[in-house]
Amino acid sequence: MRPDRPTPPPPAPEADDPGAAPAYNIDELAALAGVTRRTVRYYVTRGLVPAPTGLGRGKHYTSAHLTRLVEIRERQEAGEPLSELEARFSGRGPETREPDEAPALEPWTRLIVDDGIELHLRGVRLDAARAAQVRLAVLQALSQAGAPRKEGRR
Repeated sequence: MRPDRPTPPPPAPEADDPGAAPAYNIDELAALAGVTRRTVRYYVTRGLVPAPTGLGRGKHYTSAHLTRLVEIRERQEAGEPLSELEARFSGRGPETREPDEAPALEPWTRLIVDDGIELHLRGVRLDAARAAQVRLAVLQALSQAGAPRKEGRR
């Protein structure tokens, strides 16, 4: 952790309810964790931090949210990417692929059928003759389905 952003202790529970756990609004949480409000929302969206409890203007964050945010910040400062943190916090664990091993690539074919119509075929390579057959079959199917054609189309 960097010395310019020490981890502050969570504030004490409210004086009128000594047994209550601390509750923070997003501004308080962001300030305590050393991140921005936008970062808090982004992490919630990505599933790195649980959604706040409560509804509407009563939404609040707990010490568990603060702990998670501080942990994420510290791990990122140590160089750990968010993708690894997502895997860690979701319970999926780290990827089984070796770090230097590239992921397997699948061939894709992009076939322009007509103006505004494309087909993307995963795991398929088409030669020119087969691509022309597929294009014609798609155009015929669209015609039979009653799809309108733009003026000036082939």
